[in-house]
Amino acid sequence: MILKLKCNLKKVMIPAFLLLTIFAYATPTNAENLNFSEDQKTVIVTGGNRGMGLGWVKYYLGAGHTVIATARKPEKATDLHDLQKKYVGKLIIQKLDVTSEQDMDALSEMLQKNNIEIDIAISNAGVTILEDFGDWTADGFGYNYKVNTLGPALFAQAIAPHLSNGATIVQITSGGGSITYSKRNSNLDGYRVSKAGLNMLTKLLSHIFEDREIIVVSLSPGGVKTDMNITAERTVEEAVAQMAGVVSKLTMENSGTFINFRGKVMAW
Repeated sequence: MILKLKCNLKKVMIPAFLLLTIFAYATPTNAENLNFSEDQKTVIVTGGNRGMGLGWVKYYLGAGHTVIATARKPEKATDLHDLQKKYVGKLIIQKLDVTSEQDMDALSEMLQKNNIEIDIAISNAGVTILEDFGDWTADGFGYNYKVNTLGPALFAQAIAPHLSNGATIVQITSGGGSITYSKRNSNLDGYRVSKAGLNMLTKLLSHIFEDREIIVVSLSPGGVKTDMNITAERTVEEAVAQMAGVVSKLTMENSGTFINFRGKVMAW
């Protein structure tokens, strides 16, 4: 899920679904009473409190899997708390600002404390700062990078010891991150640069995790109808189901690639 924002040096930037605080949100009743099943998977979704992230959470819970949903402000994630009551023992709500190393440490500690092995990681949390050329700022470019590129890097590093061998990491990217497809500039320039960086991160992680047969892909969801893209035709539910189908068929041959929601390879 992407939050579109406008900022310059004179304006205050508002984060997407991920920013500052220090406390972990994992209590004994939140994590220690989970019901794990050998024939089901454990999935973690960043930015899982709204939009496409919430769609991933609902999809995997509905399929019977155990889900860890992260949110920058879990106390305000009412949809997640409702799901936690519906899917008793199947959902952890974990505080995570992907730009916070303290939050990453807390996430890793929670996973270790509860002996959790992750099978599927959806690196979904993202932000969009809109700036036209001539109004580019260090803050705008920097914040796109911190959330969209550095955030997934810190996330992959934090969960690395807790990934099962043969796990899958899905990094939600964008066709806008393709250098090949770039034909003109726009107010999405900083965002697009950050997604190109995310695609490079996918390639690097595929090498890092190769020995453990962990699959890493960049996945572009295409146009999805959300609060920030009301003209798109595909609903979150339709898009997530389509992407989840692609994820379920990934093999090591796909690792390190940039694909779209139909599973087709996209040009870097």
